[in-house]
Amino acid sequence: MNRIKIYRGRNQIGGVVTEFRKGDHRILVDFGASLPGSKGDGISDDKLLDEVFGGDNSSVITDAVLFTHYHGDHVGLKNLIPNDIPMYIGKTAKEIMTIIAKRVDHVKKKNGRHEDIEMPVIERMQPYWEDTRDFSGIKVTPYLCDHSAIDSYMFVIELNGKKILYTGDFRDHGVPGEKSFEDLVKNQIGKVDILVTEGTMILRSEAEKTNPIQSEEQLREKAEIIFKEHHENVVLVSSTNLDSVMNFYLATPLEKAFVCDLYQAEIMKVAIESRHDDFPETYRYKKTIYVLCPDDQKILMRDLEDIKNPYNHKRAFFPADPEKYQAKGFVMLARPNRNPYFKTGRFEELMNKMRNPYIIYSLWKGYLWDEKAKDPRIIKFMEGHMDKKHFEPLHTSGHAYIETLKKLMDMSRPDLVMPMHTESVEAFSERTEFKDYKIHDYPEYIIPDDTKASHF
Repeated sequence: MNRIKIYRGRNQIGGVVTEFRKGDHRILVDFGASLPGSKGDGISDDKLLDEVFGGDNSSVITDAVLFTHYHGDHVGLKNLIPNDIPMYIGKTAKEIMTIIAKRVDHVKKKNGRHEDIEMPVIERMQPYWEDTRDFSGIKVTPYLCDHSAIDSYMFVIELNGKKILYTGDFRDHGVPGEKSFEDLVKNQIGKVDILVTEGTMILRSEAEKTNPIQSEEQLREKAEIIFKEHHENVVLVSSTNLDSVMNFYLATPLEKAFVCDLYQAEIMKVAIESRHDDFPETYRYKKTIYVLCPDDQKILMRDLEDIKNPYNHKRAFFPADPEKYQAKGFVMLARPNRNPYFKTGRFEELMNKMRNPYIIYSLWKGYLWDEKAKDPRIIKFMEGHMDKKHFEPLHTSGHAYIETLKKLMDMSRPDLVMPMHTESVEAFSERTEFKDYKIHDYPEYIIPDDTKASHF
């Protein structure tokens, strides 16, 4: 059997797993956990695991699991993958996952949960290769793409004479920009036979049009204005949304301090030192990064002490002195409390000591206002600050807009489109923008034997 099968993600965002199979061999792309409140496909993690590795699939050889990026809805079930299956992810993505895992494992071990620690699984992951690699007749070429997670990948897969593009999560309004996206698809990838594409924004497109911030460039421009106007700026942003994190850093006025905690500082260090050619201007040191580090964690600052800013040759990271940064004004990256053992989070405590904090909310609005996806930890963090004098949403999507999906199809000219990572497969067929393309509404596509030359 030669096929493409989307196990989960056709009617839900996240929790995705896709199979590319040739005979008795296959590769899997992503192995994600469902997002909180997601009930779209109705497939639990346990049922998914049984479907992928049990029953008729128990004798199928899995040559590799490829992860597009490090977000939990794409890597969250990595611990359930059998130990003998090779796993791959981007080099920088693995470094970021390592930073996250060290902290997660510390908490798990502290609470006696040794059975599901993260690091041994991440250590098994291998970085992507250059050019093309053959997995038992399934040829794969990885392509770096733009997403809110740095070091994200698309894949061109050659299977049974068909050239398939698997997009993963992507966009064209991040740091690399529209021109980079067009060059990638038009000049590097070219025409494909089958397009397996994310469609996160398919039901959110109208709401997104009301967002005044449509790109990372606009986010940075607006942040510069806000940071100049306010003395105490608190930015609620995902620490691994590196495009936005770096734009908030670069938008911080020279006279104000940029403050974050040790975890965020380590991730910024990895991102800056990855030095992807696509990110020469945004991923760089600008000014000192002041690090919030409790006395009992000072030893963990050692890895940052010797790092120099290449522009002024001073220390890039320095312990944060509250009296100094409060006096000069600051931009502080913050996170809601996620530790169940703490009633009040560290950043909430810091905000209680501020005179007039102004919060920049740079997360998806659904965490506050969507009944299916409300996050109580974020709501608690924002409590008492959600008025125009103390709060402003400043966020751009990590996913492709409808117009970008249309551009992708027009440049790659697929004979067949398989939507995934979307709340509604049916909505693809209903969009007039996609009327020239054949939308496959089913989770499985059997690839017929075909001897014609591949476009690959």
